[in-house]
Amino acid sequence: MSKRKQNWVISITTLLVIYLFFFPTPAAELAVRKHLFFSLHPIKVFSAQVKGTGSTSFGGAKLYYVGDVSRSFIWVKKNMLGYRVIADGTGP
Repeated sequence: MSKRKQNWVISITTLLVIYLFFFPTPAAELAVRKHLFFSLHPIKVFSAQVKGTGSTSFGGAKLYYVGDVSRSFIWVKKNMLGYRVIADGTGP
């Protein structure tokens, strides 16, 4: 692989990693799963069932329930870029 092509691959990979770590996701359920991954529950990202409860009382954020983790209630809010998790806890 040429040096120029290798630099492009490294640059694109770095930008994708930065986007995944720091920017909101396009769907609320993906934001919850991303939060589970960074909360050291990587297996539960794929196996847990995420349920929307319909509650929107926390500053316009939506409440989601994940039954397999200790902090099972997760608040997700939408901004201009997408959805992000703003709080989690053991009860609404």
